[in-house]
Amino acid sequence: MRTVFLTAALLLFLAGPTLALDLGGHDRDGVVVGFNMGAGWNWLDFSVPDESGALVHETTDTEVDFTGNFTVGWARSDNLVFSIGVHGWKARYLYSGERISASTTQFQADVSWFPRGEGFWLRAGIGPGNISFTAVVPQINVTFQEWGWNMLGGAGYEFRVADTAAIGFAYEYRHLGVGAFEDFDDTKISSHNALLSFRWYMN
Repeated sequence: MRTVFLTAALLLFLAGPTLALDLGGHDRDGVVVGFNMGAGWNWLDFSVPDESGALVHETTDTEVDFTGNFTVGWARSDNLVFSIGVHGWKARYLYSGERISASTTQFQADVSWFPRGEGFWLRAGIGPGNISFTAVVPQINVTFQEWGWNMLGGAGYEFRVADTAAIGFAYEYRHLGVGAFEDFDDTKISSHNALLSFRWYMN
């Protein structure tokens, strides 16, 4: 976490003189490559059977872990960028005195909208994702991987630091549900992500 903020501070410091020159940047009219890195505040929802066999809903505490994603896409105009990407992280949770380990890989097709053609943007996307899950809880020892649908929404602001390069800050909310499996039911992972973003706009 500390490394992320130090990296952000260093990049903004180095970019300062360039930003002052108001480089602007070329039109968004081709391939766009980007990656984000930062911290994710995530939690796990699931249901387990009680002694009578009835499902009981449980939610883990919120954990903070390193997260990141990579995207490649096409700029249709200064206002719209269409992308595909992959996002992932791994976290450990405490449940009933035992450790639960969960990791996720999420793929998405998304669109970013720049209302003014620069700076501020909004993003929405959807795609498949999986949860790899290992738990040892009373009377249950399970390891599994299941797939479901991942949905995301986000916003951010970017600064051009060269004609074809930009850095910025982003927020993303992600929700992935994989349904029922083994002795668990209605398993979902949700996360709030604070990210440092990098983009390259190619002709």
